[in-house]
Amino acid sequence: MKHTTKLILAAMLITSMLSCRREGCTDCNASNFNDKAKKDDNSCEFLNEELLGVYSVQDSITGPPTMEWYYDAYTIEVVRADCEPNHLKISNYANKNNAFSGVNFDVECQISNDVMTIFQQAVNGDIVRSSSGYFSNDSIRFDIEYENEFGEVFFGSCVGTKE
Repeated sequence: MKHTTKLILAAMLITSMLSCRREGCTDCNASNFNDKAKKDDNSCEFLNEELLGVYSVQDSITGPPTMEWYYDAYTIEVVRADCEPNHLKISNYANKNNAFSGVNFDVECQISNDVMTIFQQAVNGDIVRSSSGYFSNDSIRFDIEYENEFGEVFFGSCVGTKE
């Protein structure tokens, strides 16, 4: 009986020591994220890696008060969303980054087979409405629709290529 107890205690001690050194992917943005891993083993796999980067885009947007179409050329950056493997962020959506205050206008979207779904979300006092778009090779295209703090609705589209 004494040997059995010692054997069980030794097995528990070895198991607990091994579990403390559990290796795996510790990056929550990876598709193979392991929340039990204590040490990163460089095995992380990322979805949509080829979509990340800076894009030169042009948009056409209309809205109050004149409802005329306005055209603008600028850059956006597509980056990873926080701890969501299938989600990305579009930084400078509709060229709404505020260089004066340093506030970025980042819109989160979900990616599935190169199709982009932009969720309705509040961003810096505006409401970005649900819309969609897609990636094709090194190109991006998506619809823009948002409501400013005064309830005015702006809409249009944005197209561009990766730099």
